[in-house]
Amino acid sequence: VASICEMNLESELFTLQDSNAKLVAALHEANANVEQWKKQLAAYQEETERLRDQVKIYAAFKLCAMWQVQENQQYKNKSSEIRILQSKRSNFHELDASLNVFQELEMRNVELERRVQNTEQNLASALEDRERAENEVQRVIQILDVKLFDLNDLRQSLVKLISK
Repeated sequence: VASICEMNLESELFTLQDSNAKLVAALHEANANVEQWKKQLAAYQEETERLRDQVKIYAAFKLCAMWQVQENQQYKNKSSEIRILQSKRSNFHELDASLNVFQELEMRNVELERRVQNTEQNLASALEDRERAENEVQRVIQILDVKLFDLNDLRQSLVKLISK
């Protein structure tokens, strides 16, 4: 019985040792896998950083390209504006000539307005002089009427004196 128990124990010990060896091997394999996963993770992180850097570079290139497109468009717009302004340059000369004529007409208009104002002032002064003269004539007529009345009275008085 003791030898059977011993054999059972030895058998269980071998089984346990075998299981233990298998577990240790599995543990070593798991540790090796963890190390491999860590290396893969580090590689993935490096690849991610490299891709991020490439995305940043791509974004910078894209921004630069967009800026160049915008600059080209602005250049085209400015060139178009310059062509339009050059085509309008001849119109400017015509406008300049028209402006000179307009300025001359304005100066003539100012001179005519000054003459009209002088004429109006002269007319107003002449009307005032005429009114004063009319008033003076009316005053003289009144004086003459009084004098004529007085003379008429004097004549009648003389006639009465002579007739007596």
